[in-house]
Amino acid sequence: VNQEILRRAKEKMSNMSYNIPARRFGEGKMAKSVVKPSKEELGFLYDNQRLNVTQIAKKIGVAEDTVKKWIIGYGFNYRGIGPRKNPKDFVKPSKEELSNLYHDQKLTLRDLGKKFNVSKTTVKEWFNKYGLKARSDPQEAKLGRRNIYLPNKEQLSKDYEFLSVDLIARKYGISTEPILTLLTNTNIQKRNRSESRKLAEKTGRFFSWNKGKGINDPKIAEMMQNLHKKQMEKKDQTKIKQSETRKRLFAEGKLKSWNKWKTGVYSEETINKIRKARLGQKITKNTKPEQLMRLLLEKNDLTNGLVEQYGLKIGKFLTIPDFAYPEHKLAIYCDGEFWHGGFHHINQSFEKMKEGRVKESIKKTREKDAKIHFTLWNNGWTPLRFWQRAIEKTPEWVIEQIKKNLFDKEYIKKREAERKEYLTMPVI
Repeated sequence: VNQEILRRAKEKMSNMSYNIPARRFGEGKMAKSVVKPSKEELGFLYDNQRLNVTQIAKKIGVAEDTVKKWIIGYGFNYRGIGPRKNPKDFVKPSKEELSNLYHDQKLTLRDLGKKFNVSKTTVKEWFNKYGLKARSDPQEAKLGRRNIYLPNKEQLSKDYEFLSVDLIARKYGISTEPILTLLTNTNIQKRNRSESRKLAEKTGRFFSWNKGKGINDPKIAEMMQNLHKKQMEKKDQTKIKQSETRKRLFAEGKLKSWNKWKTGVYSEETINKIRKARLGQKITKNTKPEQLMRLLLEKNDLTNGLVEQYGLKIGKFLTIPDFAYPEHKLAIYCDGEFWHGGFHHINQSFEKMKEGRVKESIKKTREKDAKIHFTLWNNGWTPLRFWQRAIEKTPEWVIEQIKKNLFDKEYIKKREAERKEYLTMPVI
């Protein structure tokens, strides 16, 4: 805690009616379970075992400041922060001993540090003090690898018959580069990719059979299509099971509503109720194409008789146009290029699109749009669909199409004649 905070707290407490004196820093009481060590015990830990303040505090279960206070109170020489000191019984090796171990026995600086239980830095300090010359780092690294065993030609040939380069390297505890170099130097014929794949099949190791193959490959395309189909079937089965379980719990009185927040298999009566409720809803998506169309209609004074998100029901068929003129039976839809399949406007191809949930969703949206168009046309309504690009780039043409279908009597007469002719055509 900051000394300034303690001072303020002390002043505040002394001014209070209770007049409780604040303790000074370090006067806190220890827990009852903690026993203060004697001078001999603390000396053994601090001087003989060479434990630092943090280690002693952790061993006894007190704060570091408490241990420091004991050390100074007992009259020990406090070491403070500095380099690690060796135990009292430690004997530093002589110059001749170090020279013998380093030059004759070829030990590295790290090996010497492990032998005398000191750091590599301490060994370097000894070398500087004795005037001994140390090897360079690459020479040290080369000596450090001298205990690595490398296989001979016969052993390598035997290993390579059943193991991959990676597994051979793991066996001898080295990287793959030395193994590849040995294969080249010993003139052992290396396997090609096909042979490596056969070995992986034979030994049961995992390998990628479709590596390098794209979605254009017929085998991959068929596999992805079947996989997606299975996933969708599994998803449908899960929904049906959830629905049946919730219906059973609803019948037993354990649920208030069996279809709350859930989709599944509904009865015809439930579907009609949902349709009727949805028809009365005012859904405002307010997408960018709709916002642009709204501004365009307001600017050209075409808001008389205009209804947004108009619920239109024809028999069991339900649709909600973005804008509608019910008096003229004109329905306007504003479509984004991506989700409604207008890829030719954004320099993309639906056919080249990756199989999956997104492509399936776009396909269903296109089918739904076509169904809406022909259902409205067959029942006396005129559907108009405009791409977002057309609304943005050619607003004059968009307004011209809407005005023709609202006010141009000759165009309307010609349109209705075409509709009558279409409806009277024999079904093939």
